[in-house]
This record gives sequence, structure tokens and C-alpha cells, in this order.
Amino acid sequence: MSLSLGLGLHATAHAGGVVPCNNCASPRSAALQSGTGLTVVVDLEQKRLNGFEVEYDRELRKYRAVPVAVPTEVTAMFHRILAVPQAGIGPGTQFVPQSFGRGTVVPVHPDDPQMANGITFPAELKGLNAYDVVQSATYRTQLELGIGRAFSGANTSQPAWNSLATTISSVVLSWVSKLFGVDTVTYVITWRDGSRTRLVISPDSVDRARYVAGESVDAAGNRIPDGAASNSDTGQGYSGTYQFSSDGDYQSWVDTAHLYGVRIEINPGSAPTGPICRWDGRQLHCQVPR
Repeated sequence: MSLSLGLGLHATAHAGGVVPCNNCASPRSAALQSGTGLTVVVDLEQKRLNGFEVEYDRELRKYRAVPVAVPTEVTAMFHRILAVPQAGIGPGTQFVPQSFGRGTVVPVHPDDPQMANGITFPAELKGLNAYDVVQSATYRTQLELGIGRAFSGANTSQPAWNSLATTISSVVLSWVSKLFGVDTVTYVITWRDGSRTRLVISPDSVDRARYVAGESVDAAGNRIPDGAASNSDTGQGYSGTYQFSSDGDYQSWVDTAHLYGVRIEINPGSAPTGPICRWDGRQLHCQVPR
């Protein structure tokens, strides 16, 4: 029996009642290493989770580990992350080299059947679109945390299991990263209106899917300005002509551009179908119809 993963993860052993034990001959004995309380023995090689409640038996004067069922959400998370190297999270999943590392890209739609691509989409956020996420820090935070909880299995009805699920998912994703070189899991959300938002999960932040700046687009394929539009390294990528199929999307784009410091200039001549933007080396300038 080994209580170390041999991959630099031994520091997480026993953290939060999680005991790594590869090719574990006796999960019950391994659980006793954690002290009293809810404990999960994680066997990555055999792809098993074993739950126990460790308690002290005063009559026998020794600790004992009583088996308990692991919630479905936690078990699903465990096998989902182990399948990442084979891009086995769900339909359309693929490996893509990214600027922030080699990762798995997972397409998601709010109305996908439950667990169709590995997560249950937060019900209260299904009606959003990419403009809502870019414009509202509150919505953005709710989305990051909601997708993070769904990914990490920390969406059970039991707080103790939610805490353990976060630790387990971090241990497993770190193992996958070190062994297979998979650094991230990226969820690309296609909203009901066709706009898209990109979120990324890494081993050090499994319970929060971080918003990826510069990757949001509306239903017509227009890049939506966010912090990347006012960044000297990425702002030039927003240069070009934008076209909109609805006045609502056009106004949302202009409002978002204002919010992120894009300089908006009224075009006095014949109005184009949408903004024309140029980068002056320091700032994005966009001419818009009168």
C-alpha cells in the first residue's frame, strides 16, 4: 500500500480528509491515517474512490473506519477528470494547444441534457448571454463559481462532501497534468442566442472556472470588447469592421466598448453597418454610425 502518488502530490495527502493511496491493498487501513471524520481514499491507478467515516471506538479503544457511500456527483467528477487525457469528457471534446497550456476544450450549451458534457449547467444562469457575462462582474463571478462547482463535483446537498470534492478534483487534475501534460480544461459555452463565452479550469483553481478575456463573441461572430480590448498586448486584435443583425446586439456592443475604455467616435459621413475599429498603438478607436 502506498500513501504517496509518486508524482509530487504527497503534500496533499490527508488534506481535508482525502488520502491518496495508489494500488491500495486496504482502503480501510489507509483511511485511518486521516484522523476522525469523513474521509475518502483516492486510488488513481485502480480508478476507485472509497468513502469512510473514521471514528474512535471507546469500548475497543481504537479507531475504526466505517464505509459510507460516495455521492454520485463526486464519483462522476472523479471518472470525468481521469478521462481527460483521452478527451473523454463528452461529445465534441478535443485537445487544443492554448496560450495558457495544453488543454482539453469542452463545448457546452445551457440546454444540454444533464451531464451530457460532464457537468450539469447551473439552472439559474441558463438565460444569460455573452454580453451579460462581459458587462456584469456579478454574473461573471456566479458563472465562474457555478461551472467550477459543477466541474469539481462540489454541488451535492452536503457541505462536507462539497469540501472533499474540491480537494479530490484538485488531486486528480494535478495527477493528470503531471502524468499526461494536460494543463487545463476549457469550457466553451454557446448560449441560447448563439453567443459564446470561454472559461478555463486549472489544477490550482478547480472550484472556479476563470473567465478568458478576449475570447467572447456574439451570435454574429463579432468579438465582444472586454479587458483585452484595452490591453496594449491584445487590443490590436479588435481592429476591423463589425456587422450586426440586430439593433440590440449593436447597442450591447457599443455599451460594452464604453465600459472597457474603447474610444467611441461618431462617424459623420455615410454610416457603415457597424463600428470600424483601429488600434493607434495605445488605444482602440471605433467609429460608429450617427
